[in-house]
Amino acid sequence: MDFEAIILAGGKGLRMNSDLPKSLVQIAGVPLIFHQLDYLVPKVDKIILSLGYGGDLVKKEIEKNYKNFDIKIEFILEEKPLGTAGAIKKSLAKIKSNKFLVLNSDDLTNINLEKLKQAEKNAICVARPRLPFGLVKEKDGQVIFIEKPKLNSWASCGWYLFEKEKLFPLLPDEGSLEYEVLPKLDLMIFKHKGYWYPINTPKDIIEFEKNRS
Repeated sequence: MDFEAIILAGGKGLRMNSDLPKSLVQIAGVPLIFHQLDYLVPKVDKIILSLGYGGDLVKKEIEKNYKNFDIKIEFILEEKPLGTAGAIKKSLAKIKSNKFLVLNSDDLTNINLEKLKQAEKNAICVARPRLPFGLVKEKDGQVIFIEKPKLNSWASCGWYLFEKEKLFPLLPDEGSLEYEVLPKLDLMIFKHKGYWYPINTPKDIIEFEKNRS
């Protein structure tokens, strides 16, 4: 059975100090979106990119660099911002399989897709977040400093497995997946214990490049 993916890549990246679409900001020498495509290309049958700000430029760069890959890459261009839920709804016109993957372009991770596909229902992927600053503890009157520790709690890492027939009726034409749709959906939790790097600021880029080199 085919396995398809939607990448939500419509952001401006206002905090990146760049006029480029966020998905084209350079991470370790290549555009951010290339990291997602390189990870997905061997693992899925088709990729739909939902594009907004600078969408024509993103499309041009992807077509130039992935034209020789044996995978179908299609594009949805938003004429106006639709929100995450609206973008998924518009992209679903190109999805043929019932189960499909949705991910944010700026959440870099190495989720095991073979295991994720085995989920029996809609699933939200979670990972342990890293504290963005040092943690200070006290033991026997002494200060113990822990540099950016991983927390024991779980956070959404921006990847989802959905069943088309159950998701589609809940999707608005415009709106938020996280706040308007997920609370109405029967979800299971898929715990990811590998790496997860949310890319939102230039500091996040430095962190990714330092730890993934």
